[in-house]
Parts: sequence; C-alpha cells; structure tokens
Amino acid sequence: MKYLDVVITLLLSLLFTIGVGYEDTILIVGGCLFLALIFLSSKRWLKWLLIFPIGLIATLYFQTGYIYGHPNIGIIASLFETNKRESIEFLFAIPLKVWILNIILLVAFSYYLIRVEFEFKWRKLAFISGCICFYFSSLSLFLSHCYKSTEHYIKQIEVLKNSIYQTANWTILNVKPRYKTYVLIIGESMRKDYMSSYGYPLNTTPFLATTPGVFVNGYLSAASHTAVSLPRTLGVSRGLDLHPANNIITLANAAKMKTIWLSNQGFIGDYDTAVSAIAVHASEKHFLKKGNFLTNNTSDYALLPLFKRALDQPYNGSKLIVVHIMGSHENFCDRIKKDSYNLKDKDLSCYLSTYNQTDTIIKTIINDLKATQDSYSLMYFSDHGLNNVSTMKGKTQLVHGDLYKQNYEVPLIEIASNIHQHTILNKQISAFDFMSIFSDWIGVKTTQLPSLSIYQLSQNKNIQVLSGNKMVSFKSLKNDPDEVIRR
Repeated sequence: MKYLDVVITLLLSLLFTIGVGYEDTILIVGGCLFLALIFLSSKRWLKWLLIFPIGLIATLYFQTGYIYGHPNIGIIASLFETNKRESIEFLFAIPLKVWILNIILLVAFSYYLIRVEFEFKWRKLAFISGCICFYFSSLSLFLSHCYKSTEHYIKQIEVLKNSIYQTANWTILNVKPRYKTYVLIIGESMRKDYMSSYGYPLNTTPFLATTPGVFVNGYLSAASHTAVSLPRTLGVSRGLDLHPANNIITLANAAKMKTIWLSNQGFIGDYDTAVSAIAVHASEKHFLKKGNFLTNNTSDYALLPLFKRALDQPYNGSKLIVVHIMGSHENFCDRIKKDSYNLKDKDLSCYLSTYNQTDTIIKTIINDLKATQDSYSLMYFSDHGLNNVSTMKGKTQLVHGDLYKQNYEVPLIEIASNIHQHTILNKQISAFDFMSIFSDWIGVKTTQLPSLSIYQLSQNKNIQVLSGNKMVSFKSLKNDPDEVIRR
C-alpha cells in the first residue's frame, strides 16, 4: 500500500506542477512538492489546514494553468472581467485530455487527503524538511503568483476607476490636424504573421495586402492580454506604472476634436473595465454589449451602421472615431459568418477566417470614408497576439500567453487619403510609444510627451514588454514552436 501511496503522491506532484503552469521547472519545483507532500503527510491536521485549501484552488485552476500557464495580471484580469458567455465558451474549448487530467488530479488529491500518511521516526525533522520543501514547491510559487497578480490587478483597477473622475493635465502647445476624419480601429488577438499583408501564404487579408498604406513590421504590443495591454497603449504608461487620465480620448478632447467610441466589447463592470475606463471620456459612446447573461455573440459587422452614422454627423473641426472590435477573440468559429478556408485544422481555419472578416470591415470603413470626399486617416493595430499550445501535429490551439515573441508581434497600419503607395516599414516600435505616435497622428503637440511619427521614432532593439507581472526584454523570448515549424 505504501508503494501505491508513493506513486499517487508522485502523480499528484506532477499534475499540480503542470496544472499551475510550471512544467518547465518540473524537476525542481515538482520534486520539492513531492518531498513536501511526503514529509507533511504525517500531520493530518496540516494536510487539511494547509495543503487542502491551496490544492483545491490549484485543482480549480488546472484547466487555465494547463492552457495559459502560471497566474499573471492578465489571467487575473480575465478572471474578473470575463462575462458568463465567455466563461462558457472557454469551458467548451478545453480539450478532452485536459478534462481527463483534471479528473485524475481530483481523484489523486482526494486519495492523498484521505489515505496517504507516512510515519517518520524524527517527526520534527520531517516537519521542518516538509515546510522547507513546500516553500520551494510549485504550489508555493502558485500561491505567490496569485497574490502578486491579484495585488497588481487591484492597483490597476483602482487607478483606472479613479481616472474616470480625474481631469487630464494636458498642456496643449499646438494643434494642426492634417485630416478631417481620424479612425482608430482596435483589433483583438491578431498576430501579424498570419496576415497575407505581412507575408502569410494564404490570402487572409486581401484588401490590406494590396491597398496603399504604411505597414509597420516590428510593432510590439505592451502586454499579452487586452485588459493589461490596452490601458498601457491608449494611455501614458511605462511598465506597471499607469497614468490613464492622460489617454487618447482626453488628448483628442483637449484638441477640440469630436470623439466617438464604438465598441463590440463590453462596458464597465462585466467585461474589459480597463478599456471602458478610457472610453467613458468620449463625447459619444456606443456599446453593443451590456454584460448580462443573455448577451448574444454580436458580430463586428453590427458596428458598421453605427460607424456610418458617426461619420455622417456634421462637425466643423476634426473628428476621432474609435472602433473596438471582437476581431479574432476566442472562440474563433463563433466570431465569423462563414469559414472562408475550410482547412482540416478547424481551429486554424476559423482563426484565419476572422482575419478575412476584419479585412472586410476595414475595407468597408475605408469605402465609407472615401464616399465623404473629405480627407481621412485610418489606423489599425491589434492589442496582442496568441500562441499555439497544441502538441498534436496538424492541430492548432491558439490561446493567450506571454512566453513567445508572437504573443507581442502585432500589426500597426495606417491608410490615409494622401497615402498612395503600399509601404512596409521594417522597424521595431513599442506600443508604450503609441501615445507619441497618436499625438503626432492627430497633429497635437503637448508638454507632457513627445509627438513623434512612426518614421521619427528611433529604431529600438532593446524593447521591453510586460510578461506576467514584470517587464522583460522582448529579445529574451522564444519563438512560438508553431512559428518555427512554419519557417
């Protein structure tokens, strides 16, 4: 029976370590957990007081950890800000093998709590050894990351909520807009290497691949999750530090532009609080989703009539229209009207079809802008990319993550009435500099930040991105294994 107890404890240690996202250090932190579970099993009260609550949380986290990795501020934000429909979509998207492993973990954990009990001659030494091993174990790391991530998230939300009632401190030096209408389209979960306009072999973005415009090849998102990336892109920020009151909307307002925010993502309370805290400053706001359980999976196409009405509104000065789409958000097949590619790899086929759909939406908006015969400029970027976690050949499962370069390599595109060539600009640019780019784009100079175009920004080969709960060098990240295979 003791041999069975050892095997069960070893299995439990491995599953816990994998399930909370530390499989890359499984020999160290998994080994420490195995020894801790052995040594501490002699104290029945300790099993139920310490190991049970932490293990229960880890068991509930298993599916998220197996797919997305250890806790970080992005995962915590998703936990608090995801609506019920998206939660159901997530559960249905979990592979069968993950459910099976989670059930095995639950059974092994129950067996350990009820049956496993090793006796030691030197009980105090075993207890001390067990505590030391537990401190260096995967469950201890998991608990630490949960605490730090939640702490960072709560601080971010407090700063964002406070910014709603704060007055921006922009000091405007000069305002010289070059266009009548500015359109900023914020994409979702689109990595640039799957776009035909950036060289992907399938024609996923036919309009963007041929239309005149400036296509930045080297733009890097600030972070790998919407709720963490966008407030640091659309507002003044450096790393974890945020100054959200000084954002694109308050800057445009200070320049006497009419600001209109159109969103297929939700408003404060149920969805992306971080983004809606910026959107609330717009003079007009239209959200297609209100956040209740019956909220349907509204298509991005539903934004087009709202955009046309916003475009037709008379205004003497310049106008900024922000369009925030669902784009390539999981689950991909729920985001599209039809599968444009019918590949054997269904997940990839639907994902690529979301690109085609976004391409069509941008084309429609450009045609509406041309019809006004006024000058215009449209800018499009994606909040972050995704990475492939599937271990099966010929099968794709794209999810949020922060371990790979492709989680941050996203498109940045400008199409304007006075741009007549299709130009690829090979330059690494950080989304932390987007506010400077935006300021130059709308023709506003301030004392708070430099106004620099994508051409004026110096080439930066040491860009840092927010990975987990800390800033890391982009160069230090690995390539997505899927990207390595395709290369």
